[in-house]
Amino acid sequence: MKLISKAALIAAVAGSSLIAGAAHAQEPAMYSSKNLRAVAQSVPEYPRRAEISGIEGYTVVEFTVMPDGSVTEPAVRDSSYREFTRATMEAIEGWKFEPVVAEAGEAIPVRSAMRFSFVGQ
Repeated sequence: MKLISKAALIAAVAGSSLIAGAAHAQEPAMYSSKNLRAVAQSVPEYPRRAEISGIEGYTVVEFTVMPDGSVTEPAVRDSSYREFTRATMEAIEGWKFEPVVAEAGEAIPVRSAMRFSFVGQ
């Protein structure tokens, strides 16, 4: 993975405010990706085949940010091209975020989604 790529990252797809009491819920609450702070991230590589063919598109990936800031359970919600899906999944698995802290002061897992747009130059 390259840290610089032709893929444009567009964050803030689906997500809502943190739901109070989410620390006790079985499923992590949805949390806006606009409010997440990445501390380690790499941009998905623009797939060579797509670049050569002039294919542009996107992938929307949903994932859980754990209390330690690691990303787990990434799942593709939507994608315009299979190669974009692969590139996005490879990149997102290595991301790390600042933990999300609930009102009670403890770090909690949250679910979020991001849209990655692949645009040629």
